[in-house]
Amino acid sequence: MRVNILRSQSKAPINDDLLARYYMLGAGMAQVGAYRLNQRSFEWQASATVLRSDAAMTRLRALVRARASIAVSASGVAPLGSTPTKPERYLHCATSGSGGEPKVIRRAHSSWMKSFAVNGRVLGLSSFDCVAVFGTLAHSLVLYGTLEAAHHGARILGLHGLRPDRQLAALAREQATILYITPTQLGLLCGGPARATESMRHILVGGGQLSERVATAAARTFPNAKLIHFYGAAETSFVAWSDETTPPGSVGAAYPGVTISIRGDQGASTTGIGEIWVKSPYLFDGYASGQSADTRWDGDCLSIGELGRLDDHGNLFVAGRKSRMVTISDTNVFPEEVERFLATTLGTDTVAVIPLPDAKRGHRLVAFVAGPCTTTTEHDLLVLCRQRLGPLCAPRRVHFVPALPMLPAGKPDYCAITRWAEGNT
Repeated sequence: MRVNILRSQSKAPINDDLLARYYMLGAGMAQVGAYRLNQRSFEWQASATVLRSDAAMTRLRALVRARASIAVSASGVAPLGSTPTKPERYLHCATSGSGGEPKVIRRAHSSWMKSFAVNGRVLGLSSFDCVAVFGTLAHSLVLYGTLEAAHHGARILGLHGLRPDRQLAALAREQATILYITPTQLGLLCGGPARATESMRHILVGGGQLSERVATAAARTFPNAKLIHFYGAAETSFVAWSDETTPPGSVGAAYPGVTISIRGDQGASTTGIGEIWVKSPYLFDGYASGQSADTRWDGDCLSIGELGRLDDHGNLFVAGRKSRMVTISDTNVFPEEVERFLATTLGTDTVAVIPLPDAKRGHRLVAFVAGPCTTTTEHDLLVLCRQRLGPLCAPRRVHFVPALPMLPAGKPDYCAITRWAEGNT
């Protein structure tokens, strides 16, 4: 008997009819009305008030209410020219990965609105909710959380520019119920002594690896919240998300409506580590400017150049990005796997592993950790790395530094860290 374990697909493939049913089953139906299948532009419900507004947020609200195509960047929010005869509206937003040249994502409003409907059902989003976001609208996670909240008529709490203790105070004061956040931001938010915030129902964490230390701290700070760690990118939107059945090391099973396949070097399905390909209704249309050699289309399937595998139950394990994979003594090594091990061992979330040229082995790995080493010595840590990871994957040095260069999205700036490493090691 042939068993296909190479594809992870949601149990109920999502089409427009099913999305409509999802939405109508959600708690938000009474407040925001029925989901219209022909809707092509974002909506900003009258009940969706902004609790900490700025010029960019005010501009975004005006353009959404005008049903315009929209461009969002670090410099602000502006309308996009559109063809009046075409009903589809578009969104342009910037992404730079982990330190590469900035690119501008182009996606139809409807590609996000379909996941608004899914999340409306799963999270029970309604006008009674308060959705909190961290960072500026130039970060796609913040932009998504804001537009989803506006679509469902929820209050929107922006916490950019506040200290963690004041962010927690604002969450408690406004009785926030939904939180969109990165692992680094969540670690900072829950890192100090604070009173529990009991109103929080769901915490959606994306943009990096979530450590057990941060998950435990979040459970202490938000005792009534369900923690959902999701995997995706600006190009793909949601790909997978976790629940209580997700095994350690996995980012979860396919998000509703998504099909994940794993392909080897020749494009055929593989049971081992291969390139992650995604088919879903949430994909972007392409780059409005810039490009990425990692991003490739094959019909209606998209790869952003990340490698991983699926287990027998459809859980996705991400090994790392193909462009970051290096060869050490003729063996393929993923720096991300070393980062995950160090983060778990040290109880931190800000780790960067950089490959440097090595005349004998091709490359050697050097690790940088933000903060002091309080649990072990560098020598003992290197010994542990060699024991657990093997001599090829183990870093040759571990540097503990006060802070690492970070991108606005809360991820390490690998280009800046590499330049520093090349000049100081």
